[in-house]
Amino acid sequence: MGFLKTKKNKIVFFSIVSVVLIIAIVVTIVMLLLSRVDYVLSENPIYEINTENPVSSLFSEVKIGTLKDSDALLDTKNIGEKSQKVTIVSQLGTETVLDVIYNVNDTIPPTVTGDEELSFIAGDEVDILGKFAAEDNSNQEVVLSIDGEYDLTKAGEYIINIVAEDQSGNKTPKQVTIKVAEPPRQIVSHPTSSGAPYYIEVNRQQNVVIVYSKDQNGNYSNIAKVFVASTGAPGSETPLGTFTTSDRYESLYLVGNVWGHYTVRISGPYFFHSVPYFTKGAPWDNLEYLEYNKLGNGASAGCVRLAAADAKWIYDNIGYGTTVKIYDSDTLPAGVVKPTAIKIDENSQNRGWDPTDPDPANPWR
Repeated sequence: MGFLKTKKNKIVFFSIVSVVLIIAIVVTIVMLLLSRVDYVLSENPIYEINTENPVSSLFSEVKIGTLKDSDALLDTKNIGEKSQKVTIVSQLGTETVLDVIYNVNDTIPPTVTGDEELSFIAGDEVDILGKFAAEDNSNQEVVLSIDGEYDLTKAGEYIINIVAEDQSGNKTPKQVTIKVAEPPRQIVSHPTSSGAPYYIEVNRQQNVVIVYSKDQNGNYSNIAKVFVASTGAPGSETPLGTFTTSDRYESLYLVGNVWGHYTVRISGPYFFHSVPYFTKGAPWDNLEYLEYNKLGNGASAGCVRLAAADAKWIYDNIGYGTTVKIYDSDTLPAGVVKPTAIKIDENSQNRGWDPTDPDPANPWR
């Protein structure tokens, strides 16, 4: 009987131990399950600089557990790789701390503000870029530049781009139209020729002759004619000053054993006349064509050479006592464009004729 009792006690003991072990195992398993966290990180998280992004955006999903401070904002003030410590709390209250890597970059181009059309007067000194401003989401310096050609000294319309570039190389072009207008024309008034219908200026430096006519107020402000010319070559310069026209000759013997056609005296030995001819009189077919091709440049012995048609216009229209001002300037008055000089082919059979000569026999016509 004692043996059976002892055996029974052993059975009870082992049963109790088994139950305790089972409970302990179950508790351990439950504890493990409750302390477990499960999550999926976002793949290669990248954020734009200076944007608001919560810590939760680093995760695609938190399956088990609670993300602590999920609404806290990530640091996106500077470009580059960043590290963010993140805490996930299990159901049991234990914390798992992760070190999550993300990147901040700048892909948004800057903005450019300013007028789409700018208007200036030719000759204005203007800081074009100073009329525009740029901002970037990075709060870093933005560089403005101009892409395109323009000329503030010449009237016309120009299309350019104001380009803003941030420190990340993002660019924004802004198309701008620049309109350059001629400056108000200066009224010319010369009492010495107040009775003449025309007033003439010769820009020696530019080799241009400008003929003005009177406006309704009697001022010489209307541009009547503009001729390309050849004034004196170096060493034989056309004299500077103000003169009045006098006598004229349909043909005139000139320095160098040549002849001028349609000549009008400016002063003393200085005349308006055609490019010289080797011989006198009709047909005027023995032109110094090499000299003709110098129109637009200083080439004469001091007179003002012109194409035949231009010399004839002065011969026919400029009377005695017309004022002629000869001066030097590297620019032309507003509204004046230097004509393009005609060039004669030196191998042409017609080279002895001035292409502008109104003579019906002119083979160029």
